[in-house]
Amino acid sequence: MLASRFWYVVLGLLVGLATFLLFLATSMYNRAGARAMGEALSSDSQVVNWYLSNDARQRSAQLISFGIDQDIAKSLAKSSDNEQKVPEEAREKALAGLKKVSAGIPADQAFDAVFAVDQHGRVVAHLGYEQASGNQDFELGGYPVVADALRGYIRDDTLVLDRIYRVVARPVEADTSQLPAGAIVGARILDDRFARELSSRTGAAIAFYTAGARVSSGAPESFNSAQLDQIVSDFSSLESDEEYQAKGRSKIRTIAGMVGVQYSKLPGEAWKLGAGYAVAREPKAVEGPLGFLKKADDQDKANAHVGLAVGIALAAALIGIAFTLLEHTRPIHNFRLEVLKLAKGESDQLQPSRFRGVFRRIASDLNDGVDKILSKGGGPRRGPADLKEVLGDLPAEPQMSAFSFPGENMPAAPSVNLPNSAPIATPKGLPTAPGRLPRPPGRPGGAANLDSTMEAATDMPASGGPAMAGWGGETSEPAEWRQVYQDFVALKQQCGESTDGFTYDKFESTLKKNRDTLMNRHGAKRVKFSVYVKEGKAALKATPLKD
Repeated sequence: MLASRFWYVVLGLLVGLATFLLFLATSMYNRAGARAMGEALSSDSQVVNWYLSNDARQRSAQLISFGIDQDIAKSLAKSSDNEQKVPEEAREKALAGLKKVSAGIPADQAFDAVFAVDQHGRVVAHLGYEQASGNQDFELGGYPVVADALRGYIRDDTLVLDRIYRVVARPVEADTSQLPAGAIVGARILDDRFARELSSRTGAAIAFYTAGARVSSGAPESFNSAQLDQIVSDFSSLESDEEYQAKGRSKIRTIAGMVGVQYSKLPGEAWKLGAGYAVAREPKAVEGPLGFLKKADDQDKANAHVGLAVGIALAAALIGIAFTLLEHTRPIHNFRLEVLKLAKGESDQLQPSRFRGVFRRIASDLNDGVDKILSKGGGPRRGPADLKEVLGDLPAEPQMSAFSFPGENMPAAPSVNLPNSAPIATPKGLPTAPGRLPRPPGRPGGAANLDSTMEAATDMPASGGPAMAGWGGETSEPAEWRQVYQDFVALKQQCGESTDGFTYDKFESTLKKNRDTLMNRHGAKRVKFSVYVKEGKAALKATPLKD
């Protein structure tokens, strides 16, 4: 499972790296968006200031029509000559002149209010400012913009009356050799219509405020205009903004984490009254790694190489599946088949040689467990398994050279099939030795093959099995094998099998191969070989020992 586990680690690292990069990109994007928003708001504030001044100057050209009207000029001159009060005749003629000239001005250049002011600063006649209707003492001479116009200058300013007005004033001359007879003042209200016009030109949301209250606002269609209500709650903190108090423009501020705002004071008379305007933009930010999907448009998605990303994901998935099949699914399938054979009785034990890795260890431990259960009386045990079933095909035994035994013309012993507890009978006339089987004399002539059956068992007692011959516990391996060879030859002769050409060298070579194979596959420290009778023939039994 090494490759699969390694692949899981690689995929985990890649996912972690991708997540880290997404959060890093989110932070960088938001920081860049905040910086871009600040630069845009500073530009918006300058554009608004420029537009206010430029709009006033352009509208001042419309005041020329009022200044050259004779009815207005003569009425202002007549009112200026009377220091006590404004003559009613002068009011009527000046009002008529204002109406006549205003009717000829295009609608997009018209003023919301027009005032005719005499040299004493008194309003002789006006249009559009209903608050002054019936007020005979209404005057504008105290405002610097009007005072400058009465002295012959063209000026613009922002006045706070009942609302915020953007005004422009110019002198009215009746006699060029004398001081101006008065001044004409045009005013435009900074209402929502004006704010929307400004917003369409800058792309930012704009709100005008005075005395801590928002008086008008305008915003692009994509901007939530309700967010402009948030600036009202931020007015109180402007008093502590040193840059706003000294320079008339605040730093970039973020309101409720939703919108960026910059405040600027209106120039002129309105500065002292705390009137100003705010430009606002929504921050270009994403809420998290998945926020990029919401911000991305069709062009962004087209440039994202979706096909390449999908291909990489599929390739990674296929590699992972391949590792899983090779190291998980296939070994489990093979293990299940072998266990099924064991359950059906088609085999006596699992064959660890057919498995790899942990499954080989499980098979070996399972075999050991079954043997221990059976040795404790857990159930009848079948005969020992053939080595071919455990180890696979073994090489065929080579042809042996001739091998003669003492004695001639002795009849072959009959086949023996003894019970487990019965000792092997000793042929008459032959001596016996402790721990050895009798060795009847051999028959002359002929070559023989090692055609006896060799079988294997696990952790069986050294003396177990029918007609078994073994060796002492502390003798060396060559001596043990020599004893097994002698016992095996004797048992073959007893069973009436030929031993011609059956030499110890070939026998030892076969034992070495089987010993090495069993030790490697079962993790045994040594292998014990013993002899017994199987189906009337001599057989060898190999027992791997782990201690």
